[in-house]
Parts: sequence; C-alpha cells; structure tokens
Amino acid sequence: MAYGNGATRFSRSALPPQFCNLDRLLHALKARDLDGIVVSQPLNVFYLTSFNGVAHKSDEPRPYACILSRHHPDHPVLVIAEYYLGSLLSQPTWVEDVRPVRGVMLPIHRPPREDELERFIPRGTENIAWIDGARGHYAFDQTSAIKKALADLKLDAAKVAFDNMAVGFRLGLQDMTVVDGYDPMMFARAVKTKTELGLLERSTALNEEAIRRTMSTWDRGATWRDLNKAYAMVVSELGGFVRDPGGMVWGHPRGSDPALMLSNCLEDNEITPGTHVMFDCHGTLDLYCWDGGKTWVVEGEPEGAAKLYATATGYVGEMLIREMKPGARVSELQTKGREIYRREGVPDADAALIFFHGLGLSHMDVEITTADEKRNTDWVLEEDMVVPVHLLYPGGEHERVWLEEVVHVTRDGGRPLFSWGFDALIR
Repeated sequence: MAYGNGATRFSRSALPPQFCNLDRLLHALKARDLDGIVVSQPLNVFYLTSFNGVAHKSDEPRPYACILSRHHPDHPVLVIAEYYLGSLLSQPTWVEDVRPVRGVMLPIHRPPREDELERFIPRGTENIAWIDGARGHYAFDQTSAIKKALADLKLDAAKVAFDNMAVGFRLGLQDMTVVDGYDPMMFARAVKTKTELGLLERSTALNEEAIRRTMSTWDRGATWRDLNKAYAMVVSELGGFVRDPGGMVWGHPRGSDPALMLSNCLEDNEITPGTHVMFDCHGTLDLYCWDGGKTWVVEGEPEGAAKLYATATGYVGEMLIREMKPGARVSELQTKGREIYRREGVPDADAALIFFHGLGLSHMDVEITTADEKRNTDWVLEEDMVVPVHLLYPGGEHERVWLEEVVHVTRDGGRPLFSWGFDALIR
C-alpha cells in the first residue's frame, strides 16, 4: 500500500528529555506522605525519563527502574540494562544519574567484569558526563543497583511507593515501607503537559485519517475481518501501532440484536450496505493512545428511527463538550446527557451509554483512590485533562449510533481533538 506523504506527517522524532508533570507528581507524593517513588512499569519509566525500550513484553520483569526522591527531585536515578545505553543518545533523558546493570546478553559461564560495559558504549561519547558516570556505577544485578540508588537518595529507610510492589518487596529492605504507587502516578499523569497535549492531538489525527482510509477500502463482499485488517494496515503505513488482536473495539451483532459486545476479531461475516459500523479504534503513537471514532453508515446514511437517534446523539455530544470544564463531575455530565436524549424524544433514554475515562499513556490516567483514601469513582474534570466522551444508542445493525470524541478540558469548555464534527460518516 502507498499513502502519499501520510507517513511523513506522523513520522516519529526524538521527544523532549523531560515532558512529565513532575510538580504534580511531587504534590501527590507529599499529599500521601511518601518520601519517594520507584517506577519499573514501562509506561511510567517512559513518562518520567523519556526512555522507551524495545523488545520486552508485558509479563516480563523489566530491566530498568527510575528512583525519585521527593526531597531531592533534581536527582532521579535511572537503573537500566547496559544494552539500552545507546538508546539514550538518540532519545535523551533529563536524568543525569544513569546506572547500567548487567543484562542477559553477556555470558554467565564466566565471572562478570566491569570492562564488559564498554561493549555497549558507542564511540565518540568520551565527553558525555552521564556516560562517564555510568561507568562508575556498573552493577552486576538489578537488585543491588536499586538498593544502592535508594541508599544514596536516603530512601532505604523511608516510605516509598512502587508502581510494582513486588519489586519493592523483593528488595528485602526491612527499614523501608513499601506502598502502592499506582495512584500518585495516575494523579500526575491525569493533567497533561504541553508536550503531552501535542502527542495526543497527533495520535488522534492519525486515528481519524486511518478511519477515513479504512472506509475507502471497503467493497461489497468485505467482511469484518477484512475491515479490521485494513485498519491495522493503514495504521502501520501511517506510522502508528495497534495491539494484538486488532484495533477496532466494538463488536457488531447482526440483524436486530441490540446487544453490547466487544470484538474478539474473529468475526468474519459480510458487511452489507446500510450497516452501521461503530468505529471505536485504539492504538498508539509514541506510546500515547488514541481512542474513538463514530458511526459509519455503509453506502447510505441514517434512516427512519436511526436518524432521530443520530441527531439526538449529536446534540448530546455538542452539549457535553461545552460542559466539560474544570470542576464538572462525570455523574453530572451523564445526567445532563440523558436529559438531552429525553428532550429529543428517543424511545428509551436510559438505554443510552454515556461514559468517560482519562486518556494519555493509557485509557485510564485517573487515580482510583484519592490522597484522602476515598474511591475516585465520580471523578472531577481538571484543566488540561484529556477525556474521551462516549455515546452509544443501542439498536440493530441499521439503527445503532455511536459517537466518541476525544476532548481537551479547558476553562472555556472542551476542545475536540477530532476535526470531523458529530454527524455520521457516509460513503
């Protein structure tokens, strides 16, 4: 496939050495009376350090960790497998204390040597300070490297959060209190920096372009599997990524069945003219997620009752985006949305789905439990959050209506990141 200069539009380049909301993370640590945090989950390491490692899968122990003290926030430590050192030259990090650890590539049938680190240091790096520092901190195992970093930052006898508590418990430091670091990280990630907003705008634009191009691949006889494959191929050509098993989320029951189902990417029945395709697509670009889409009526437009449902859903979307200001609660927005459905005369306003979640490095990016130990179910919007609004009026294959907009929360109301408005897609 060839798509002109689309791939150039979404081509990746080095990110800033620091783009995280560090002040907000430090606030979260202080509010929870935490002295520091150790992150080893890949998204959190990327968030704090700009380092994005290849090769490792979701259930593997991570050969890296970032240790941050609330009392010395200008001196984080990045512990990293030595084979990743070269990656930090093309994607810089603001962390100046980088401590390499012997990884799996070197032989275990002979004693480790400090000079083996040189295998992983590119030529021409003699005057780079953090490289020189790395040489002085080469460790032969990750546990000892993390323990040394904790001791150097005076966290080995402190209250420390871990985004993977198993890492903390395995250290066996009797004087250190290990607590869950999920919520302070989500609190920090909930409000986006300027760089993050740009990354989310770019990933959303890729999704919009991919959906439009996927529509153009359809021809009579095409199946759901064909459509999912076409979407994945277009995304790849544009420079994005979808995860196994596919990028399209909603399932599409046939006939008059209004059931709400998610796709398992095994569906292989034909997509016939008049079908309402609910594009809810997930993927990533620079690890930042895209989400959403809307209804595509294949070779047609909404007709009969579906026209009412589509019009009402558009009105709900417009109203909710205007109301998505700092201080709004998701329960209030849901209530207002249902009132619009009732006003527009849909048969069963309570059947509509209206829901929200955060978006960034995940489809959550909102803390589960607040600093005062309350469940954060009915959460409050804050300025510079990015929040998808989801609207689904269920029905059969010729009636269902779906609209999902990705919204940047501002003082003046929501700013949609899609450019295509609220009407159904037609072709």
